[in-house]
Amino acid sequence: MVTDGLSLYTLLVKDAITNTRAMPTWEEIIDAEVTNDRKEFGRMCSGITVLRQGRALIVMLPHEGFRTLSSGFTNGGFMDSATAVLNISDMGGKAGADYMAEGLDTYDTVNMAYAQKLGLDPSTVIYQTTSASMTNAVMREDIASGGIKVSAVMTAGIKHNAGRSGDPSSFDESEGGSVDVEGTIITFLAIDADLSDGAIFQAMLVATEAKSCVIQELQARSLYSQGIATGSGTDQVVVIVNKTAENKVETLERSSELSKTISECVSESLRTALARQAGMDVASQWEPLEQLARIGVTAETIRKEALFDATKAQLDEAVERLRHDTYTTTLVSAIINIQDDIVRGLVTEQEGMALAKDLCTRSILSDTSDPVVKLRLGDVASIQELLSYVSALKVIETVDTRRDEIGQ
Repeated sequence: MVTDGLSLYTLLVKDAITNTRAMPTWEEIIDAEVTNDRKEFGRMCSGITVLRQGRALIVMLPHEGFRTLSSGFTNGGFMDSATAVLNISDMGGKAGADYMAEGLDTYDTVNMAYAQKLGLDPSTVIYQTTSASMTNAVMREDIASGGIKVSAVMTAGIKHNAGRSGDPSSFDESEGGSVDVEGTIITFLAIDADLSDGAIFQAMLVATEAKSCVIQELQARSLYSQGIATGSGTDQVVVIVNKTAENKVETLERSSELSKTISECVSESLRTALARQAGMDVASQWEPLEQLARIGVTAETIRKEALFDATKAQLDEAVERLRHDTYTTTLVSAIINIQDDIVRGLVTEQEGMALAKDLCTRSILSDTSDPVVKLRLGDVASIQELLSYVSALKVIETVDTRRDEIGQ
């Protein structure tokens, strides 16, 4: 059927285009959000209540006697008489990406608009933002031997933004840059004591060092170099102290009981938060494929090393077995440490490669008589190539072993 020279199909397409509206803006999303779900999440020291509402975790300060120090942008720095500290999950989607790309002024505006949506006074709120879910937030309280209470609330996800201090830069502030919240460790640290400004700074340093220690223990890889990460590019800390408390702290030495308590509180909170948000713990981070990824060796690069005489199911099973092979994992870890020593200049590349090849030959390839294997092993020129090829040989060996077990 034709109407006015147009086919029915053309009319339908034209109608669809006419009725297509633009993607919702961040203003429209905030306006449409349902945020009447406020409920208590828990309690911190000094009578601080933690609430969940909408996309936010709200730390409500019960009186005007608190002093805060925030490393965040919106209402960052020192502040007296703040009413609340917010940790807000990013709204996601195109609207979230668009407002982040508009710069820090828009970032300010969006944060304050959301605080107002939650029924708070935007001018007295301290803001942090993250892509982590508030469902995965962790809260913990510890008490120093002298009786000072310390509380921490944390969210953490660094799988997509982990980096090491000193990594190559990704933007230049002098040319303008955007804030990226994909992968952020947010720390809210409350101390039930009256700390001097210097001691507050020291508390922030202790919390930051504790965070980096945990990441080093997990050997989380930097996404910007082959080093082990020390944090993410957007980590933020807020220290909250009670100026009305009886305990006074003028200085905070790292060896003090209070510093130790802060470190333990932050460390244990972070370990739990990373496990909840990103599935990161010591066992999963120690797996060989996780370690190999730090030097650019992946399941895909391993598969390209050899034409596997196996089905995909057999290969997947072999890789899964390798994940739990402590012998292979320990060997991989040792050889990657050799690579680290080469980078640090502790051994020459020639010396390091010779040792790494010797370890692989003695530990994994001692039984092989395949002349091709020996030729290829002699040809590898880097630790990365060596581990990629040896991992492929280990997969083949695992497939063959499994076939023997089931009589194929």
